[in-house]
Amino acid sequence: MFFTSEDVEQLLATPEARRATLAYFAPLRLSKVYLENASEDPAAATALRAIADDLRSQGIEVSGAVVPANHGPLCYNDPKDMALLESRVSVLSRVVDEIIVDDWLFTTCTCAKCLEGRGGDSWADYRSRLLAEQSKRHLIDAAKRANPAIRVIIKYPNWYEGHRQHGYDVALQTPQFDGVSVGIETRQLTTQDQHIPAYSGYVFQEWIGGNAGPKWRSAWLDNFQMQGDFDEFAAEVWQAVLARAPEVIFWCAGQLHPPLAASELYAPLCALMPECDRLAGMLDGPARGIPIHLPLGSVGEYNIFGYLGMAGLPMEPRTDFPRDGREAIFTQHSLRDPQLAAELLARVRSGGEVFLTWPLLGDLKGTELGRALNVIGDTGTVSSRTFRVHEELWHSTVVDAARPVTFPRIQLSTWPYVREVALVREDADFGVLLSTPYLEGRIDVLNLPDNSHDLLGLPEPVLNAVRRVFSDELGVRLVGRGGVALYPFGARQYVLYNMNEAAAPVALRLPSTAPAQGWRER
Repeated sequence: MFFTSEDVEQLLATPEARRATLAYFAPLRLSKVYLENASEDPAAATALRAIADDLRSQGIEVSGAVVPANHGPLCYNDPKDMALLESRVSVLSRVVDEIIVDDWLFTTCTCAKCLEGRGGDSWADYRSRLLAEQSKRHLIDAAKRANPAIRVIIKYPNWYEGHRQHGYDVALQTPQFDGVSVGIETRQLTTQDQHIPAYSGYVFQEWIGGNAGPKWRSAWLDNFQMQGDFDEFAAEVWQAVLARAPEVIFWCAGQLHPPLAASELYAPLCALMPECDRLAGMLDGPARGIPIHLPLGSVGEYNIFGYLGMAGLPMEPRTDFPRDGREAIFTQHSLRDPQLAAELLARVRSGGEVFLTWPLLGDLKGTELGRALNVIGDTGTVSSRTFRVHEELWHSTVVDAARPVTFPRIQLSTWPYVREVALVREDADFGVLLSTPYLEGRIDVLNLPDNSHDLLGLPEPVLNAVRRVFSDELGVRLVGRGGVALYPFGARQYVLYNMNEAAAPVALRLPSTAPAQGWRER
């Protein structure tokens, strides 16, 4: 449990307050707390030490926490801000042997010093370099001067698409810090301003946490302003459990404690925890999924990996180019790899398949793969609610969505026939899912709706056609509507998570060689 400095003052300052607070949180069986220090006064260490010693005497591990902010993000060229950061971590380092750094480590400063320092670089390149240098000097080194045994953990925010633009660079910072915590703060999809799909929380753990190896310490869950819908908070918890995070941090005590309105989530959270323990104990074997190429520091179609996951495609993020397996997914994130075009071509030459998003193929127009499709028109957009789904030979099915969906316009010649799924209007069929043999392999292209969330509302036959591309790779295929995520573990274990507001009838299709006996619902 994370206690902000205000939480420490209100809930832990006296022995009586600590007894009442620990009794309140007893149903969660807390094993560890993080105590934030917002003071620059060395004398603050005395009060914090008394609280920490009391909690330790009751069998609770105690770590420190620092929020690198001062009425907003810091300027890493401002000596006053750097002195503030040093003093806060120095106080903490005299009390604990571990500090977690809240995700306010980022910067948005555009002052004259920052502008001069940036020179001809982009803000992303400059800020990521500046933050790595200054956090090493004024945070990590300052903490270790006060306590050579200190371990400093960086907490990465879940707004990955904005990481480098605001100074976070996983490739630079993970080697610097002693540990890594990864945020799952998807909150309310429709009202929270980041609009991050719930499944992204799972991908972040597998991607950033997996890249950190033994440095991966925890998933950080946030219920800020989440009153009113427990299911969306539960989704955060379940993503941490399914990703098998080593530790789960709840931010924060004050949000889960009266009188704040968000504390209404606390009672259902207590009821959920035994179910989380039960599922965690059942998961057997390594997590499996479709390899998706996500180099560190990449930017692409906003949280597309989360939407693909919620469309029933389990994701296995890879920071390096995936060379194994029959199929792999590539998005605009892959452009972070300078050798991408050559590697994709080599994969197809060797008999592999590549599944590209249409925006990525557009960026590869000047390469050999850009010549794979005979596109005769690709400007503007097109809307319809009618789709044609290719079944076999010359047979197809026409289905309607609940409402019109807008796609970038892809018009292709009639032959060779490559439209596995097309958007239909009176004037033409427009490409949605395209597939063509090329060299010794195959190229699949998925056109994305203007609004990625509309992927989840596509008709079932359309989604089933997309999933069918990967059925050989996975050895299983989900059949049904969108908004249901599939998590395969080991050889024969599958978790299904319905993220819709209503029941969703679904099925799992297995190859005919799969055993017919021995299956059970757990």
